[in-house]
Amino acid sequence: MRTLFSIFMIFVLLFGLSLPASGAQQANANWQTAKEASLDWLYSNITPGPAVGSVGGEWSVIALARAGHVSADDPWVRAYIRDLNRTIREVNGLTRQGYNVNRPPSAGTFPSALRRWTDFQRVTLALTALGLDASDYLSQDLTAIFSTYTSISRRHSLNQTISADIFALIALNSNAYRGNREPFIQSILNAQRTNGTWGLGTTPTAMDVDTTAMAIQALAPYYGSNTDVTAAVDLALTWLRRQTFSNPEGTAQMIVALSALGPDFADEAETYVNILLRWFNPRTGGFGRGGQNAANDPVNMMATEQAAYALVAFYRLVNDMTSLYDMSDAFGSGGGA
Repeated sequence: MRTLFSIFMIFVLLFGLSLPASGAQQANANWQTAKEASLDWLYSNITPGPAVGSVGGEWSVIALARAGHVSADDPWVRAYIRDLNRTIREVNGLTRQGYNVNRPPSAGTFPSALRRWTDFQRVTLALTALGLDASDYLSQDLTAIFSTYTSISRRHSLNQTISADIFALIALNSNAYRGNREPFIQSILNAQRTNGTWGLGTTPTAMDVDTTAMAIQALAPYYGSNTDVTAAVDLALTWLRRQTFSNPEGTAQMIVALSALGPDFADEAETYVNILLRWFNPRTGGFGRGGQNAANDPVNMMATEQAAYALVAFYRLVNDMTSLYDMSDAFGSGGGA
């Protein structure tokens, strides 16, 4: 592994990426400034609080909760909880009318915020980050919807991407929730392409960087102990290290993946942290998507959310805390951020 990283560092130096001068424990203070500023931006600009959804919702809650900035009692979080409870009641009402949450109908008849398994997985992560048990929330188990593996051929079309398995594994492991992990691990391994990538379809796209990094995040707890997982992750890393990271979201996912793999990857994660700072705007405190001229780039909500929780993931790594998605510490069994 160290040999691969050395080759990667030589490549970086030859092709002109800016590297930090110090090691991970003495990382450039700019990343910590960016972490705090982006968290503050999310808290201040998502008002009166987050709502259930993939942008302006759970990811912001996760970022701030894993940084130790909010708890379940925070007014900002309470706004999210109210919206979540309302949405769950709506889903339950439709279920009583004969709708099946595992096979949701069209968006016109089912709340779009909780239609996919990945929606429930994302909610599980947000609740768990707040120290709330998603398997016993409002007297129901929100993890039951995705905790039992179902073959892709038997799934509703909304749940057929590999993301459903990736985030099922991440969510189940966030607090040792009930569920057999092995089928999810095997499904992820089976979906890896020969070049080491994962994608949302059979045709490679720009999203392959993000999806491949997310697959690594899901497999990280088994890296080094499961030989098939280790080989798959190493192959994926070899591919990722050859890619050009041209947007903050993909860069953020790489940071989360490397941080999840542990201290041996801290120096490499720091390299991508410094790449991520290209999109940070110190004037606004947020992250944009327009390239190198961050000062004139408008803040992008999705980019800022992902950058914020990636920087929190790196912070937790270099401070010997549990990883971003190992949320056992939120229940008193580990150290908080």
